[in-house]
Amino acid sequence: MNKNTNLQNYIELQTKFNRMNKIVSEWQFEYAVEKFKPLIDDGFEADDIIQYVTVKLIDYIENKYEPTKIEEDGGK
Repeated sequence: MNKNTNLQNYIELQTKFNRMNKIVSEWQFEYAVEKFKPLIDDGFEADDIIQYVTVKLIDYIENKYEPTKIEEDGGK
């Protein structure tokens, strides 16, 4: 990859992550991640935990997630 491609990838990731941070605060994310501390304490590697979370998240999105309902009248 050339430097322009690397820079563009960085900018796209940073833009996406900034938007995510506006939706889910840093505190909320850290609180959720702290709940996985027992897995770390038990000796699981980061890659193992990432795989576990990925599988669970995909299962939730595909089988249990229901979008937040937004009223057409603006919630009035």
